[in-house]
Amino acid sequence: MVRAKRIVKKPRAKKQREYDSDDPEAYRNEAIPDKKSSKYVEDKIDEFHNEKISKLLAQGIQEDSDQEDEDKAEEIMPLALSDSDDDEEVQQEDNEEEEETDMESDLEGKRDDDLPNDMAWGTKKKIFYDSDYIVKKGKSIEDIDAEDKEEEEEAKKIQTRLAANLSEEDYDLNLLEEFAAEAEAEEEDEKEERIVKDLKTMSQKEKLKLLKKESPELLELIQDFKAKLTELRDEVQPLVEMVKNGRIPPGKGAKYLITKQQLYLNYCTNISFYLVLKAKRIPAHNHPVIERLLTYRNLINELGAVDARLAPQLRQLLSGEQQDRTLKKSASSKHIKVSEKARLEEAEESESDEEANLRFYNAMAERQKLKRKKNEMQNEDSLVEEEKMEGDAKRGITYQMSKNKGLTPKRKKIDRNPRVKHREKFRRAQVRRKGQVREVRREETRYSGEWSGIRAGVKRSVKLK
Repeated sequence: MVRAKRIVKKPRAKKQREYDSDDPEAYRNEAIPDKKSSKYVEDKIDEFHNEKISKLLAQGIQEDSDQEDEDKAEEIMPLALSDSDDDEEVQQEDNEEEEETDMESDLEGKRDDDLPNDMAWGTKKKIFYDSDYIVKKGKSIEDIDAEDKEEEEEAKKIQTRLAANLSEEDYDLNLLEEFAAEAEAEEEDEKEERIVKDLKTMSQKEKLKLLKKESPELLELIQDFKAKLTELRDEVQPLVEMVKNGRIPPGKGAKYLITKQQLYLNYCTNISFYLVLKAKRIPAHNHPVIERLLTYRNLINELGAVDARLAPQLRQLLSGEQQDRTLKKSASSKHIKVSEKARLEEAEESESDEEANLRFYNAMAERQKLKRKKNEMQNEDSLVEEEKMEGDAKRGITYQMSKNKGLTPKRKKIDRNPRVKHREKFRRAQVRRKGQVREVRREETRYSGEWSGIRAGVKRSVKLK
C-alpha cells in the first residue's frame, strides 16, 4: 500500500501595509533617536544634503566646478543614441546643475551667517534683563565706560538708520496739530483753574486797574458810544425826520442820511451787547462782536470825508429846524397862558361847591374816629377780664406732689431730646477743632495777617506715621 503524502499547510504571509511617509504609523517600530543628535530633527533628505555639502567642502567647490566644465567640454566616447535618450540625459544634467547651484547658495548663506550683523542685538534673553545701576563683578570702571560708549554709538547708528527710512508721509502736520490741540486744552484747563477775584471786596481803584488790564478798549468804546448817541439825537435824527416830512427832497443826500442813521444805530447796539458781555464777565476776545465793531468803525471813518463836505448844508438845515422849534414853543406858551386864565376863572366858580364837599368829608372822618375809639375801649375791657380768669383758674401743687417730685433725679433740659443733644455736641466739637486745625482759605485777596492772634504755646503739627 502506498502511503498518502501528508499535506503540511504553510502559514500565510502577513500582508505588509504600506504607509505614507507623513503617517506616524510608518515609524512605530523604529528606535527613538537622542534629542541631542541631529537625527532627532533631520530626516533622510536632510541627511543626503548634509553629506553632499560635507563632500563638496572637503573637495572644494571651485575645483569641482572647473572639472565639471572640462568634462562637459571634452567628449571621450561620443555615442550615437536616440533622441529620447539624449533628452533624458540633458534633463538629468540640468537637474544636477540646479541642485549644485542650490547647494552653492546654501553654502554662501552659511558663510554669511558666520559674519556679525549690524542689526543684531544679541541672542541671549538675559542681556535685555539688566540694569545700568548694577555693577558686574570682575569689571573695571574703564571697561564699563567703554561699554557705555559702544552702546551710545550703536544707538546713534540706529537713529540715523531710522531717519533714513522715513518718507515724506511721515512728516505729516496732523501730528503737530494734535499736539497743539492738546496743549491748548491744557492751557484752557489752567485758565479755568485760576482763582476768580471777588469784585465786592475790591476798591474803585483796583476795579479800574483790573478793567484796564483785562479790556483796555472798554473805556474808549464807552466814550465813543456816548458821542455817537448824542450825535444821533442832536443831528442825525432831526435830519432823518426832515427827510420823512419831505423838507429834504429824495436823492443821494436823503439816502446818505438814512444809511448814516442805520450805521450809527447798529454800531451802538453792538457796543451795548459788548457791554452786556463784560457785565456778565464773559470773555469776549475771540467773540464775533469784536470783528463786527471793527467793520462798523471802519465804515464810519470812511463816511468822515462825506460829512466834512456836507457839513455846512447840514448846519443850515439844523439851524432852520431850531428856529421852527422856538416859534412852536412860543406859540404853545401863549396858548398855555390863555388856558391857565380860563382854568382860574372856573376854579373861582367851583370854590363854593368844593367848600361844601370838604365839610361833608370832614364830618364823615370825625364819625369814623369816634367808632374806632369805642372799639378800642371794648377790646381793653375784654383783655382785663381774660387776665382775671387766667389768674383764678391756675392752682398750685400740693405738698405731697412736691415731695414726690423731689425724689426724681435732676436731669438737664438738653437730655430730654437726643437729637438736640447730639447737635449741641457736634457744635462744641467744631469749636474745639477750629483751635486745633485751621480752615483752608482761598487767596481771594493778598495775605493781611491772621484773623485772630497767634498763640506760641499751641502745637498744631501732625505726627508722621
